[in-house]
Amino acid sequence: MAGEVNLSTAVHRSSLVDEAYTAIRAMIVEGKIPPGSRMTVRPIADQLELSATPIKAALVSLELEGVLVSKLHRGYFVPELSIDDMREIYEMREALDLLAGRRAAASPDHADIAAQLRADCEEQRGFLESNDVDGYRNRDLEFHRNLWILCGHKRLRRTAEQLMGQMRLGNSLSARLPGRVALSLSEHLAIVDAIEQGDIERAESAARDHIKSVLRTFMESIPNVDKPQS
Repeated sequence: MAGEVNLSTAVHRSSLVDEAYTAIRAMIVEGKIPPGSRMTVRPIADQLELSATPIKAALVSLELEGVLVSKLHRGYFVPELSIDDMREIYEMREALDLLAGRRAAASPDHADIAAQLRADCEEQRGFLESNDVDGYRNRDLEFHRNLWILCGHKRLRRTAEQLMGQMRLGNSLSARLPGRVALSLSEHLAIVDAIEQGDIERAESAARDHIKSVLRTFMESIPNVDKPQS
């Protein structure tokens, strides 16, 4: 019938866009495509063995997320984030993680939430002991994702994921500074302890302290910039 939607075709097209989005986003946030690079559709399509249509749709989504920027008549580029950009991103992350910590501690299931997050921390400890920084960084991200999910705020995770993608564009070096990984784990455990106790104020404080500490480390990884005030 005229106007009838072919659901099978629509689902297939959607899955191809998701595949393109996931692959391109990973290449950008993992630093495989350097800041300032132009994202040209045809080479990406050839590399991913996809048509141009899902690639174009994925690039639009990534621009909306802030992982790409669009320049008039020039196309899409991986952004070159300034120090001020990164400070703004960390300020937003601080607000979101503070909210997540508060809601998790206030939840009737706070002990169960803490148990799941503590399991994440133990996996992080394993990567720390084996000196696997990349493995730790991935597990670190999962810790925060689980906090965003388990806190019960339906809209928080999407916003936090967008900020995390932008944050990872600029801080791939900070995790490699001596002592950063061990400090990060202790800060995660402070958040977990507060949630386990149902201590809302302490959970907020621990979440705030963690993001501020990560920002300080990031700033220390960049020479010749003014450090943020504590």
